[in-house]
Amino acid sequence: PATIRHSHDAIALGIGMVHQHFMLVDTLTALENVMLGAEPHVLLHRAEAQVRRELAALMQSTGLHVKLDALVGDLPVGDQQRLEILKTLYRGAKILILDEPTAVLTPQETEQLFGVLSLLRAQGTTILLITHKLKEVMRLCDRVTVMRGGRVVEDVAIADTSIEQLAESMVGRKVQM
Repeated sequence: PATIRHSHDAIALGIGMVHQHFMLVDTLTALENVMLGAEPHVLLHRAEAQVRRELAALMQSTGLHVKLDALVGDLPVGDQQRLEILKTLYRGAKILILDEPTAVLTPQETEQLFGVLSLLRAQGTTILLITHKLKEVMRLCDRVTVMRGGRVVEDVAIADTSIEQLAESMVGRKVQM
């Protein structure tokens, strides 16, 4: 058990979250967004070079490629999401919480994200997916927890449930599929 009162507490525990609405500064570059609040050195030029090297290695190992010198406001939404994931991994996240990660992605970007998530999982990252898209849950997850009205109403292995059962748990009654 751990007490998490602030985002700094979660980061220290290796927990990172990518919100549905990204937490990026449009007028800064991708690199500056990663560094913001996590500068490894007081001399920014030295810090920038160090972060750039670490991000290059991280991009290579995860497939999460982003143009580091581009302004975030100029990046497509899929690149912004990759940047958010990179930012959490750069800060040491071993538990990654994704809130509605495919809500703003094209089908091709969604498939790319699923590939990255599979790779991260294979590398030992725990991924918590917050979504209402049951086909994605069935495809990506090992286990599912359904909450309704702020309470857990179902917690089951994916192998032991179906889309129909999950939909019923979500709304509290049988659903026409």
